[in-house]
Amino acid sequence: MAHSLQIMTWNIQAAIGTTKYSQYVTRAHHQVFNTSAKRSTLEKIAEIVSTHDVVCLQEVDLGGRRSGFTCQAEQIATLSGHTHVAVQRNRTIPGISLHGNAILSRYALSDIHDFKLPGRVKGRGCLIANVQVGQGISVANLHLSLGRNDQALQLEAVASHLPRKTPFLVVGDFNCTNSSTHLEAFAEANKARIANHPLLPTYPSWRPQKDLDHIVHSDSISIDQRHCLAHQLSDHLPVSAEISF
Repeated sequence: MAHSLQIMTWNIQAAIGTTKYSQYVTRAHHQVFNTSAKRSTLEKIAEIVSTHDVVCLQEVDLGGRRSGFTCQAEQIATLSGHTHVAVQRNRTIPGISLHGNAILSRYALSDIHDFKLPGRVKGRGCLIANVQVGQGISVANLHLSLGRNDQALQLEAVASHLPRKTPFLVVGDFNCTNSSTHLEAFAEANKARIANHPLLPTYPSWRPQKDLDHIVHSDSISIDQRHCLAHQLSDHLPVSAEISF
């Protein structure tokens, strides 16, 4: 029996809501302090993700001062109706922020695995969980570093944690285009495919030029629909897809 899921990956930039380059400077204080605008942004994010079964978020604040000492993943899940949440803390800036990834799901999550990725600068990670639909599907949510060499090392680390007997997805902010040789090598080595038709530029959200957010899937999974949603609530656009397996 075939199963289908609506999935989404989104770098939400901790609800800072950058919508033009100049705001990286003018809204720099939002990296340190909580604001009422962030609550409104989180509510809008929750409304958008509420139509999806599985949501993978990057750049979530898990309870730092800049998020009002509350976990943004839990806030979104409460508003969106996702009853299962897995979070991963990757970098802590004392007294300011708790950077991480999160998976929100309408289905139970099992075999949750949080592992840190190698790199010259620490603070990147991958969160893997098995979504309990049918025989189960493994979902890996990652946020890679900026440098090509680090990305190649990090993808090797991710590959070592992927299941070999169940369908899998690897999604998130890869910080590289889908034509990057190391991403192509990762997909080939793991008998997976990069969802790349059509090309979906996701960054910057106000004038998308680079496809940095991807869905890589095992051969047993079909991507039935895939598109960007034009919501400028972060510096990245969300990628939505319907999959079947």
